[in-house]
Amino acid sequence: MEFVPDNQLTFSNNQLKRWRILEIAKKEAIIDHLIEEVEKPNEEIKKSIIENWLRKEGIKSNESLKKWQNFNGLNQIEWEEYLIREWSWERWCVLKFKSFVPSYYLKRKDFLDKVSYSIIRVKTKHLANELFIRIKEKEARFSDLASKYSEGEEKRVGGFIGPVPMSTPHPALARLLQVSQPGQLWSPKIINSWWVVVRLEKLHNTELNERVSIKLSLELGEKHIFDLLNSSKNSGLTELTKN
Repeated sequence: MEFVPDNQLTFSNNQLKRWRILEIAKKEAIIDHLIEEVEKPNEEIKKSIIENWLRKEGIKSNESLKKWQNFNGLNQIEWEEYLIREWSWERWCVLKFKSFVPSYYLKRKDFLDKVSYSIIRVKTKHLANELFIRIKEKEARFSDLASKYSEGEEKRVGGFIGPVPMSTPHPALARLLQVSQPGQLWSPKIINSWWVVVRLEKLHNTELNERVSIKLSLELGEKHIFDLLNSSKNSGLTELTKN
């Protein structure tokens, strides 16, 4: 079998549909169009982009970098273009959505914040009440009772969970934790067919710093592309990218 060189490969829309990657290709085409308006980085910024990427990927030698490039089918020039494209998309999102980020942050804060808590889950109210009283009266440590009696996965770690995003716990449990004070122990509640004894250990508030602002800007960028893709189903991608 003869193989066609990569630079000579072409694919039809029907092929991309069959392979279920047409939407991905459309998304990348939209990004290419949007970042055309982003000014190219100068040499100093380019150097910083490369250094940050190498540090993030844990690549510390030219040999390791070469292995990464070979695995991903990129030569040195293509690799640098890939990094600059990522940077340009991030830059576009930050500039485009900077005025929307504060309100979006407030909307997403419950999902950005993290929480650490201790929990015991059992099947009967009687046992839950008994364990609650023993913890409240300091007759036993929460972790010891969780390891002995809890019937969930938390049994293996002494009932301690976290820090995890506030969106991770069951919604009813998350609402309870959101109105708790650190160290507050709740009497047994029934949540999702379990009798639960829970204590808030710590709320980890997420501040709107530069890192979080970039993350939220990229989320808004993804939403923007999703909306554009939905529009393109009616108008077509060619018409869409003219706007």
